[in-house]
Amino acid sequence: MTGEGGTAPPVSAADLVRRLYESYQRRDWESAARLLHPESFLAMPSTGEELAGREAILRFQREYPEPWGTLSVKRAVGEGPIGVAEVEVVDPAGRRYAMAAFWQSDGERLLRGVEYWVTVGAERPPPGRSPAYPAEAMRSRTDRA
Repeated sequence: MTGEGGTAPPVSAADLVRRLYESYQRRDWESAARLLHPESFLAMPSTGEELAGREAILRFQREYPEPWGTLSVKRAVGEGPIGVAEVEVVDPAGRRYAMAAFWQSDGERLLRGVEYWVTVGAERPPPGRSPAYPAEAMRSRTDRA
């Protein structure tokens, strides 16, 4: 579908981000390549890794040791050129990982991203702070998100 002047209308950044991570789950590298700008850049502060260029990002994903588990996009939101995804990965042993991805798009493809990864349950709160809200309180908090 094209807009005025024969150009494709811009795709929301949130939709691009959702589609990228869903492509990764399917191991659909051709679809993922279409979503990334050739000069895209991805930073992962938790490990200090930086990937420059679409090919480097896709190579990282393709070469990640299998089986890496099930990736689920919990939600994708955005405004203007910024798209954000909340992602969960459950590995074959049942360990859970959570990731927040922030991407800037050019209206057609993803250009600059940063992924913040954590191992769910790996850290504990400091002394004097409760380790968790009561289960009922957590359910009502997440239902509102």
